Amino acid sequence: MTSSDQKIKFAVIGCGHIGKRHAEMIQRNDEAELVAVVDTKDKALLGVDQFNVPIFNSIEELLKSGLAVDVVNIATPNGFHAQHALECLEARKHIVIEKPMALTKNDAEKVIYKALNVHKHVFAVMQNRYSPPLSGSKN
Repeated sequence: MTSSDQKIKFAVIGCGHIGKRHAEMIQRNDEAELVAVVDTKDKALLGVDQFNVPIFNSIEELLKSGLAVDVVNIATPNGFHAQHALECLEARKHIVIEKPMALTKNDAEKVIYKALNVHKHVFAVMQNRYSPPLSGSKN
């Protein structure tokens, strides 16, 4: 088992159903550590007390906190994905982003270009891409 100093530190933005799933998966991984969650809703309404991490109301609040974060998982409503990715990339964080990465080709290209310029990775979640019912595979 790795020490907590060697664990990859994650923050999850968006505490809806998918964001909570991201947080749960992070907590199940011995090499990862959930260090924060972010949502604009009132903390009492989020139902994230089980994660026992700081809760921030904005990305800006998280980034200004000085909390060490390696990767930001973006699970906000689709229309915010590109904007949130750009904010986190500007702060030199790696990104895991729910699909769609952006709503327009132009915004997707901005995210990719920014990631290349700040030397950070962007991973778009496509967990069912090769599932037989979705891929058309008959195997």
